[in-house]
Amino acid sequence: MFAGVLGQELVDASKEMASSEAQWLAKLASFDRSLEWQHDGQLSCATWVAYKCSVGRSTAKEKLRVAHELERRPIVAAAFEAGDITYSKARILTRLFELNDERD
Repeated sequence: MFAGVLGQELVDASKEMASSEAQWLAKLASFDRSLEWQHDGQLSCATWVAYKCSVGRSTAKEKLRVAHELERRPIVAAAFEAGDITYSKARILTRLFELNDERD
Protein backbone atom coordinates (compact mmCIF):
# COMPACT_ATOMS: atom_id res chain seq x y z
CA MET A 1 0.00 0.00 0.00
CA PHE A 2 1.37 3.40 -0.97
CA ALA A 3 1.11 6.12 1.68
CA GLY A 4 2.33 9.00 -0.47
CA VAL A 5 5.21 11.40 -0.11
CA LEU A 6 4.50 12.34 3.49
CA GLY A 7 4.24 8.68 4.46
CA GLN A 8 7.62 7.96 2.87
CA GLU A 9 9.12 10.97 4.67
CA LEU A 10 7.87 9.52 7.97
CA VAL A 11 9.40 6.12 7.21
CA ASP A 12 12.69 7.74 6.20
CA ALA A 13 12.74 9.91 9.34
CA SER A 14 12.06 6.86 11.49
CA LYS A 15 15.03 5.06 9.95
CA GLU A 16 17.23 8.13 10.50
CA MET A 17 16.17 8.30 14.16
CA ALA A 18 16.96 4.62 14.68
CA SER A 19 20.34 5.05 13.01
CA SER A 20 21.15 8.09 15.15
CA GLU A 21 20.17 6.26 18.33
CA ALA A 22 22.31 3.26 17.34
CA GLN A 23 25.28 5.58 16.85
CA TRP A 24 24.56 7.29 20.19
CA LEU A 25 24.48 3.94 21.97
CA ALA A 26 27.81 2.93 20.38
CA LYS A 27 29.32 6.15 21.74
CA LEU A 28 27.72 5.48 25.11
CA ALA A 29 29.41 2.09 25.41
CA SER A 30 32.76 3.68 24.55
CA PHE A 31 32.13 6.50 27.02
CA ASP A 32 31.39 3.99 29.76
CA ARG A 33 34.61 2.09 29.10
CA SER A 34 36.62 5.32 29.04
CA LEU A 35 35.46 6.19 32.58
CA GLU A 36 35.23 9.86 31.51
CA TRP A 37 31.95 10.11 33.40
CA GLN A 38 34.01 10.08 36.60
CA HIS A 39 35.35 13.55 35.76
CA ASP A 40 31.92 14.95 36.60
CA GLY A 41 31.97 13.28 40.00
CA GLN A 42 29.44 10.59 39.13
CA LEU A 43 29.67 7.13 40.66
CA SER A 44 28.56 5.32 37.49
CA CYS A 45 27.96 5.95 33.83
CA ALA A 46 24.25 5.31 34.37
CA THR A 47 24.00 8.11 36.93
CA TRP A 48 25.91 10.40 34.56
CA VAL A 49 23.50 9.61 31.71
CA ALA A 50 20.48 10.11 33.97
CA TYR A 51 21.77 13.49 35.13
CA LYS A 52 23.28 14.87 31.91
CA CYS A 53 20.73 13.45 29.44
CA SER A 54 17.66 14.08 31.63
CA VAL A 55 16.37 10.53 31.72
CA GLY A 56 15.33 8.35 34.62
CA ARG A 57 17.97 6.19 36.24
CA SER A 58 16.27 2.96 35.15
CA THR A 59 16.15 4.25 31.57
CA ALA A 60 19.82 5.19 31.74
CA LYS A 61 20.74 1.73 33.05
CA GLU A 62 18.75 0.04 30.29
CA LYS A 63 20.30 2.18 27.56
CA LEU A 64 23.73 1.27 28.91
CA ARG A 65 22.83 -2.43 28.98
CA VAL A 66 21.61 -2.29 25.39
CA ALA A 67 24.70 -0.32 24.32
CA HIS A 68 27.02 -3.02 25.65
CA GLU A 69 24.88 -5.88 24.32
CA LEU A 70 24.88 -4.33 20.84
CA GLU A 71 28.67 -4.55 20.84
CA ARG A 72 28.30 -8.31 21.40
CA ARG A 73 25.57 -8.62 18.77
CA PRO A 74 26.95 -7.18 15.51
CA ILE A 75 24.04 -8.39 13.37
CA VAL A 76 21.50 -6.66 15.61
CA ALA A 77 23.71 -3.56 15.81
CA ALA A 78 24.03 -3.41 12.01
CA ALA A 79 20.26 -3.73 11.51
CA PHE A 80 19.68 -1.01 14.10
CA GLU A 81 22.24 1.35 12.59
CA ALA A 82 20.76 0.76 9.12
CA GLY A 83 17.38 1.78 10.52
CA ASP A 84 15.91 -1.63 9.75
CA ILE A 85 14.88 -2.12 13.39
CA THR A 86 13.95 0.37 16.10
CA TYR A 87 15.40 0.78 19.59
CA SER A 88 12.43 -1.15 20.97
CA LYS A 89 13.20 -4.13 18.77
CA ALA A 90 16.95 -3.93 19.45
CA ARG A 91 16.21 -3.81 23.17
CA ILE A 92 14.00 -6.89 23.02
CA LEU A 93 16.47 -8.81 20.85
CA THR A 94 19.38 -8.05 23.18
CA ARG A 95 17.29 -9.17 26.15
CA LEU A 96 16.30 -12.41 24.40
CA PHE A 97 19.87 -13.15 23.37
CA GLU A 98 21.04 -12.34 26.89
CA LEU A 99 18.56 -14.86 28.33
CA ASN A 100 19.61 -17.45 25.78
CA ASP A 101 23.28 -16.96 26.75
CA GLU A 102 22.42 -17.59 30.39
CA ARG A 103 20.87 -20.96 29.48
CA ASP A 104 23.95 -22.18 27.58
